[in-house]
Amino acid sequence: MDLRTTLALKRINLYVKIKKYLTILCYFLIVSGIFVYIFYAINKTTQQYKLVTDYQKDPTKFQIEKIMINPRIKFQHTEDQLYTIKAKRAIHKDEQEVTLFDVYATGEAGNITSGKLVINDNGNHLVFTQNPVLILNKTEHE
Repeated sequence: MDLRTTLALKRINLYVKIKKYLTILCYFLIVSGIFVYIFYAINKTTQQYKLVTDYQKDPTKFQIEKIMINPRIKFQHTEDQLYTIKAKRAIHKDEQEVTLFDVYATGEAGNITSGKLVINDNGNHLVFTQNPVLILNKTEHE
């Protein structure tokens, strides 16, 4: 063999070795990534269970509020007047009061838009605040 052929064969051998090392490195990274993912998945669930057990032991240490996105409520004002209330967000801290934000209520008598609606006293009191606007529909009197 001449010198050029020998150099070409050495270069090919070098590329084969580099390919082998890169393949081993890739397999090692894939396996280590799977182990890290499994470790975090197992560790994260135990943290969630710890939070639940801590809450069950002493719920007064935690400040909790329930948040709803795009809530909808229907309520009956009188026997023939039904209102549909849509909001962007609602917060429910306890069983006594619900607060809705960016409220739009529609009904046969008219529409109400407001920045905030507070519902309390088991739904008997609805207080529209933050620039409420009432638009009444025309009604025909007989």
